[in-house]
Amino acid sequence: MLKRVLCLIAALVVLPCAALAEYTMAGYDSSDTYRSWSDNKFFARMEGKTGVHFTYRQYTDAADWTKAKAEMQAGQSDLPDVLFKAQLSDAECIGLLERGVIIDLKPYLSEYCPNLSALLQAHPEYEQAITLPDGRIAALPAINETPAQNCVWLNQSWMTALGLQMPTTAEELTEVLRAFKAGDPNRNGKQDEIPLAFLGAFDLKFLGHAFGLIANDYNLRAVDNQAQFVPLDPAFRPFMEWLHQLFSEGLLDPQGFITADNLRQVTKDSDTNVYGGAITTLPTVFLPASWATQYSVMPPLAYNGQAVYRSFLGPVQRGTFAVTSACQNIAEILGWVDQFYTEEVYIMASAGLENVDYVVDGDNTWRLTTSASSNTYFSGDTLLSSGTSYPCYATDTFQRRYHDQTVATLSDQIQSLNALAQRPFPYYTLTEAQAAQIAPLQSRIGRLVDLAIGNWVTGETEISDASFADFEAGLKEAGLEEFMAFWQAVLDGRNQ
Repeated sequence: MLKRVLCLIAALVVLPCAALAEYTMAGYDSSDTYRSWSDNKFFARMEGKTGVHFTYRQYTDAADWTKAKAEMQAGQSDLPDVLFKAQLSDAECIGLLERGVIIDLKPYLSEYCPNLSALLQAHPEYEQAITLPDGRIAALPAINETPAQNCVWLNQSWMTALGLQMPTTAEELTEVLRAFKAGDPNRNGKQDEIPLAFLGAFDLKFLGHAFGLIANDYNLRAVDNQAQFVPLDPAFRPFMEWLHQLFSEGLLDPQGFITADNLRQVTKDSDTNVYGGAITTLPTVFLPASWATQYSVMPPLAYNGQAVYRSFLGPVQRGTFAVTSACQNIAEILGWVDQFYTEEVYIMASAGLENVDYVVDGDNTWRLTTSASSNTYFSGDTLLSSGTSYPCYATDTFQRRYHDQTVATLSDQIQSLNALAQRPFPYYTLTEAQAAQIAPLQSRIGRLVDLAIGNWVTGETEISDASFADFEAGLKEAGLEEFMAFWQAVLDGRNQ
């Protein structure tokens, strides 16, 4: 009898542990986030919310994580149940699927991921972005309502002081920049203003919209299902001529091809502001936060009566979460990750818990508590949102309610541009072999394009029929024909 009672007591003691589902999670969060997944409050809170417990294999070095994924693909390591903050490339997704390391998630989403499924149904382009050419879904995404955008930010305070309006054409932008240079808008009695700052050819390409030109990172766009190489568009030469004019007049930062954000960074808001504009994601990238409200996003400039703009990142970031073939309860794991596509969990990941980490004031704005704001390691200890991208639906509503209205102001402006932006080339997926095939071509061709832009803009090379003929000949020698045939095949395969 005593033995039976002791057994019953033992069973009752272990019941709570037995009810807690246990899985293994592997992924990457760099050491500079100061985040240890095993000690992070967000994961502990998710465990309390869902009853799902993880042991963690957190990689803090990118090279180590890349190696670990390769070992999984080669069958050289014990598989975790899930890959989280996984940074899975297209080639890795396909390779891991083909070798049975991860599973196709598409058959399970409608039943076990109602929140994500609703998002995909409302936005078919999201589902298209994460679906492989053969119809499978290897990994789940991060979805951002207000994705990062490379914008032209102009100093609205200077324009107001000089009686200028926001430009709508390339000609009007030229006049605004001339006024910035000559009008002493920072009122220090010196002609020290930098009318428009940029970093290299990459940023300058975001001015191509002034000539109806938008291109992806491969200098491509798709028009009527045909791949086009934008630097050979007839409008590209007038675009280069305009940029050279701006540079020769001192309207572009003379250090734009040789500087970096950390070198041009202004840290003191008491310093004299010399920047009339900048092509960047946010003014706060290199300027004091207190200056941010001085700047406004320039809407796309009209060209032949139309305005286009390149979507920089877009709302979908792929490859953040996958389930491996070692997982014994796919339904439970997908139910867990589906919570990440709710506003509740997004807020918990990016701000913490209400009345613990943040409070909502009477005007419905929110701010961090004193204990959270005074904790240098708050983000690493409590949140998930810094570092590598994770599966989420990053809604904008909550962030716009932050007590510092600068956040809402900047978000509003970026969103206004995102609403007009478009992808130059559709979402695509490359196999490992395709990625290896295109990499050397892109390296040669991309370098030629950026070098030509730098030389034309600065005047190192004269913009002429001869220099453009040399440019085209160099592209042909570098393999442009093969390059374009490759991308046309990718486009054709996507449209089948």
